[in-house]
Amino acid sequence: MTTTAQKPKVGVAALLAGTLVLALAAAVYGRTFATLWGTWLSNPNYSHGYLIPPVAAFLLWLERRRFAESVGRGTPWGLAVVVAALAGHLLSIRAGVFMTQGYSFVLLLFGASLLFFGGRATRAVWFGLGYLVFMLPMPPFLMNVVSFNLKLLAARTGSAIAAHLGIPLVRSGVTIHLPAGSLRIADPCSGLRSLIALVALGALYAYLTKGPLWKRVVLFVSAVPLAVLANIVRISVLCAVANVWGVDAALGFFHDFSGLLLFLIAFVGLVVVRKLLRLDAERKEGA
Repeated sequence: MTTTAQKPKVGVAALLAGTLVLALAAAVYGRTFATLWGTWLSNPNYSHGYLIPPVAAFLLWLERRRFAESVGRGTPWGLAVVVAALAGHLLSIRAGVFMTQGYSFVLLLFGASLLFFGGRATRAVWFGLGYLVFMLPMPPFLMNVVSFNLKLLAARTGSAIAAHLGIPLVRSGVTIHLPAGSLRIADPCSGLRSLIALVALGALYAYLTKGPLWKRVVLFVSAVPLAVLANIVRISVLCAVANVWGVDAALGFFHDFSGLLLFLIAFVGLVVVRKLLRLDAERKEGA
């Protein structure tokens, strides 16, 4: 005689309540979503933003079984989080601060999950919910500070490497003067766009990788220096191209192509870091 274990199911009432909350949230956050969509289309730093919700949905789908097995009684703390999220949203609207509106939505999702499905179920899907923060813009003042320092570092280090390779140049701040003309490291060349996208990719890569937590954290954190290093290499190559073929050639097709090349180099770096951490070997041993 054989018995088959019955698959745990999420309560219909909890699902209906959660769906209702999401529908109400969509209505309350409608203007926020519209502004966010406009940001993705108009701001190159967040052009990857429209990819994040589908990826988050995929991550939630991956954890669907663990989530269903963990569903329990909701916690009142969830209601407190929901109230805090909605209060933050209203305050953000009154203050005219768009950025915090998006973060309050992510907080609302966590609160709704705690309220209707409990703490264990929320822990099962925390990464999928939290991954949505990568679709949201950073604080403008922080963006300006990070962008300026990235430009200065790229100009200083990239020009030093190019000079070491024998390319005649003089750097003044974020402007590199060559015999063929001058290259100014503007915001698009700061590497911030690739840094933001690579951090999002690094988080996903580390989460999907099996292995000790500390190694996965190292893999994720390594996305930052890899993106910075790749941009420094890009600036050095741009100096070499400008020296040989002229500034117009460096700022033309090669400039746009090198942006994609930068991201690919940084991603290959992530793969190398994973190999160095022997995460692939541990995955085979655990298989």
